[in-house]
Amino acid sequence: MGRIDYQIEKYQFLCAGETPRLTRQWADVLEECRQLKAGAEERLRIVLLNVDYVTSFELPFRLLLIRTPQLIAGLRDELQLSQKEALFNGKRFGCVWSLRSDLSAIPDEFQYRMVTRIRRLDPTGVTASPYQQIAKDVKAPRERLRLALESGLQVTALDGLFWFGIQRIAADVLRLRKSGMAIATSETEVSDNLIGTIRRIPVYRLTVGG
Repeated sequence: MGRIDYQIEKYQFLCAGETPRLTRQWADVLEECRQLKAGAEERLRIVLLNVDYVTSFELPFRLLLIRTPQLIAGLRDELQLSQKEALFNGKRFGCVWSLRSDLSAIPDEFQYRMVTRIRRLDPTGVTASPYQQIAKDVKAPRERLRLALESGLQVTALDGLFWFGIQRIAADVLRLRKSGMAIATSETEVSDNLIGTIRRIPVYRLTVGG
């Protein structure tokens, strides 16, 4: 389907009550990732080594990671990560990771919000508009994905992240398949100007008759 370019004109991922220290750490990490054009594992390693703590909710959005659990598993023993449970936006449970052994000073609850303006440049002519419209019409992330696929859209892992709020799209695709949807998986090349990388990521579509 050709390369999809995500031109990010505005991208703010904000945590309520974030300290100036954490804000500076994240800014430094993003700058280093851009300079290195760091791959996914390298981005994760950089942030774990340079930020006081990270959460499972923020990592996909801040670093455009689409396989966070697998990446964490690959680094957990090497970096001797400590872990605690946390609540995000009042309804989603997840984890906090840190190189620190004592996590008692780290919050148990986090409130995040994201403000973006992203252009989607696709050789087939599909822009961000249909994804944005679905996001306006439907609140539940997995139902957004279902509607997009039923509408004939091809959905990349970054489409799911940016517009549907889906952090682990493969897990949602698996659940939709179990519900009876015939979903095909392939890969497509994408670029973004947040990290400045070109890479191949999963893309999903409903098969004919699915």
